[in-house]
Amino acid sequence: ITTVNKPGNADIENVHNLTGQRLAKRELDKIDIVNDSIDPADYKEEYDPKKYDHGALNENWQESSPTMMTSYKLVEIKFKWFGLQTKVEDVIIRGIRRLLVNFFRQLYCTQHTWRSLTMSDIRALEVQVKTELDETRDEGEVQGMVEK
Repeated sequence: ITTVNKPGNADIENVHNLTGQRLAKRELDKIDIVNDSIDPADYKEEYDPKKYDHGALNENWQESSPTMMTSYKLVEIKFKWFGLQTKVEDVIIRGIRRLLVNFFRQLYCTQHTWRSLTMSDIRALEVQVKTELDETRDEGEVQGMVEK
């Protein structure tokens, strides 16, 4: 996954500068953190942008928001196995989309906790999270998203 973040409302046609066959094969999929459907198992009210206490978004948020940044994601999957390629690629794409929708909903709804952090605050938080993650990997149960 290659990411480019730019100001604006997804208005750059070819931000990754793809050419030829790569551009022809590209499929655009815009994620809408307010209106896209969420798996009931993933829904958490505290991560619902329509109910966010510090600036709830309405259904027309993309047209009415004065400032916006778009995170352009280029997802390239290469799975070559006759008879399975399309199925596996579809499962991977659905999983990535689900992950991104949930991530950006959470990111928006937690911004009040991180917007004022300095770089040194962020570096200290990174060290803390890495330590906790390493401990969880060593002794914790397997956790995460499971495709149904």
